[in-house]
Amino acid sequence: MPESSLEHLVDRILQILGPEAQSEQVEELVAACLEYARKPSEFPSGERVIITAFGCDRPGILANLTRILFEAGVNILDVSQKILQEYFTLIMIADISRMQPSLKELQERLTRVGEQLGIRVYVQHEELFNAMFRP
Repeated sequence: MPESSLEHLVDRILQILGPEAQSEQVEELVAACLEYARKPSEFPSGERVIITAFGCDRPGILANLTRILFEAGVNILDVSQKILQEYFTLIMIADISRMQPSLKELQERLTRVGEQLGIRVYVQHEELFNAMFRP
């Protein structure tokens, strides 16, 4: 980040915090945030989604879902699939930073193939998922 941008960021934060804020503390906070942002994460950088699917088990479910993700340029980071008696369940974490269609279009494609396969498929941005399910 160029020095002038950093100075602008510090100045803007000082304005927001008001007269009680001290310049040195804000500079330390900005530096800590930038350091944290530069650290590599456990998964590749980019936006992530949580994909869940469930329904009666039948051949081809995982193949059809992953084909759509592949065609959209989505990178699957983690997947858990389980057959509970005759019920198919799936949870995926996927990186959509290089995805070609919009998130809405991806959701529509997965929903359509889910309907063809007799399963329900949900796609949620990680931030929304975390806001709903984390304390």
